[in-house]
Amino acid sequence: MTPHPSFFLRRLGRLLAGVWLCPLALLAAEPLGSFTAVRALSQEEAAQSVPVRAEAVVLGVDPASPWSLFLHDGTAGCYVKLLPGTNTPPKFVPGQRLRVDGVSMPLGYYPSVGRARVKVLGQGDLPVPVRLTADQLFLPEFDSAWVEVPAVVVGYESKDQRYTLDVDVHGRLFKAELPLQERAEERAAALMQRPVRLRGVLGTIFNRQRQMTDRHFFVPSFDALVPTLPPANSDSAPLITVAQLLTGSLGPQTPVRLKGVVTQTDARGFYLRDESGSTLVHAARSGRYAPGLVVEVEGVGDVAPFRPVLRATRVVEEKSGETPVPVSFDFEKSDLPMMHAELVTLEADLLARREGLAESILQCRAGSQIFEALLPGGKSKLPDLAVGDRLRLTGICELTTTHALPRISWVDGFRLHLPERGGVKIISRAPWWTPERLLVALGAMSIVAALGLFGTWALRRQVQRQMAIISDTLQAEAVGKERDRMARDLHDTLEQQLSGVALQLDGLNDAIKSNPESAAKSLSIARRMLRFTRLEARRSVWDLRSKVLEQDGLVAALRVMAETAIGPAGPAVEVKVSGEERALPAAVEFHLLRIAQEALANAIKHSEARQLVIGLDYAREATRLTVQDDGRGFDPEAKGQAPGPHFGLLGMRERAAKIKARLNVVSAPGAGCTISVVLPVEVPAPSA
Repeated sequence: MTPHPSFFLRRLGRLLAGVWLCPLALLAAEPLGSFTAVRALSQEEAAQSVPVRAEAVVLGVDPASPWSLFLHDGTAGCYVKLLPGTNTPPKFVPGQRLRVDGVSMPLGYYPSVGRARVKVLGQGDLPVPVRLTADQLFLPEFDSAWVEVPAVVVGYESKDQRYTLDVDVHGRLFKAELPLQERAEERAAALMQRPVRLRGVLGTIFNRQRQMTDRHFFVPSFDALVPTLPPANSDSAPLITVAQLLTGSLGPQTPVRLKGVVTQTDARGFYLRDESGSTLVHAARSGRYAPGLVVEVEGVGDVAPFRPVLRATRVVEEKSGETPVPVSFDFEKSDLPMMHAELVTLEADLLARREGLAESILQCRAGSQIFEALLPGGKSKLPDLAVGDRLRLTGICELTTTHALPRISWVDGFRLHLPERGGVKIISRAPWWTPERLLVALGAMSIVAALGLFGTWALRRQVQRQMAIISDTLQAEAVGKERDRMARDLHDTLEQQLSGVALQLDGLNDAIKSNPESAAKSLSIARRMLRFTRLEARRSVWDLRSKVLEQDGLVAALRVMAETAIGPAGPAVEVKVSGEERALPAAVEFHLLRIAQEALANAIKHSEARQLVIGLDYAREATRLTVQDDGRGFDPEAKGQAPGPHFGLLGMRERAAKIKARLNVVSAPGAGCTISVVLPVEVPAPSA
């Protein structure tokens, strides 16, 4: 790969630096004799104030400091800062030969010379400038070089005793600074939009780490800006239309003339309309061209997205006409190629607005198209706008695209450039029901609805609590009535049964002597009656003791029932409880206790069991009560079984049905019997 020329320049600089620095090391008092040797110093070496003596030609004076010069000694350019001698700085002109005595300083992008004294030796010639190409503009070695570049002056301003030009060099914008001179504004205006040959010193803008961030030019005077095209005149420049710009042989170097009416001014110039279309004209002092003014413009065409522009070298005002009428614009229906740079008008809804330092930006919607309208000068130029207002917008249409290439077939958007005044009119105000207010109203309604739902929920909870209290009261009353009934049954049945036993026993004295068989029969009857009376009494005692159920719960009541049923010759009775105990409705617990009583009574009377187990399981999905014995068992489906106690299986099924539980009987001859009641969780409390 061939090394870049800058590589050889750097090597040459180091070689020359070595040539100069070796004697410096041997004899510190020997000054550096060229600017090339100064530029070859490192920043650390330059800070040592190495003596410098050289002869050089003046390139120009720094517009920011009259005590600072740009010099060239035939080997390189250098920035030289003089020692102030008097209050009035000396006057230097380009081409003067000077002898410079100073010291090295790390002031610039490359080391420079400071604390310098100069002596004028006479007038000399400027060096031959380096003609820079586009790829050489940012090469480091051209810092402080005397260069020549093709440029187009596109703007200017005056500030702090100097003129600053905006110049287009190889397609990039740069600043070019000049000292303030006589007729400066007139000469700057004459150069506007004209191709020139610019000669000046190439400067470097850098940060604290000495990294290059941009480039600019120091131009000694307007004489260093030489136009490359002669001024256009009516004889040499053809009069064409906007649609003919940059067509055929009319290239960007061909002077042409356009004639039309000014539709709107712009910071860069103004927009011109003729019978073939509209375009932007780059011109100096654009504010003087009012809309409606008929002008003839001389200049050259230049490429721009979607339509060429004209860089004016001369603008001739002919007459003032009527205010131009804007074209009605609809992005979906209008002829888009004809709308670019055209003065248009449309209605739109305001979606948002934001303020910048130099312009206000309105985000709007017209139909389905969302676009931006730009107003120069900031919000002070805007009427009092609110989101949702219906607006009439009038301004210059700029077509846009999101594609990389600005082809007219790829246009997918636009923006409007509004004039400083009169570009925004309010057709109708936004409705009171803006999205923000609607959201607030919906929020308030949601809060009210939530409060209503909460109130309804709280009321329902209160009603449920009251219903639970009433239900418990009714159940307690039902249980009390049942207890009263049981007391009456105890009084009636036991008294009658004991009276019958007494009658049987009273006749035994006479029957034993006179009729032993009858006496034996009566004694057998009395024995059976006593056995039945005992069972009835035991059941009645259980019922009467059910107050334990109310006070201590179902588990305690089952344990008391089991302890009461245990007799000296009877089976062993055990109560087993599993799961986490939970309270059940009073009526449910009462019926479960009665079912357990009946099942236990049946087992004691009929099963001849040795072991009885009463189980109560509090499972997650159901409450399960079981009464299991290891007795002789029976066939639940067989007919003719012993009738059992008074309530029997039929009574147990009826009680299970009342509490919406399921009763199962599992038994077989010789295999014992298991009676189970399964009560699902959250079953509504039944009536007693």
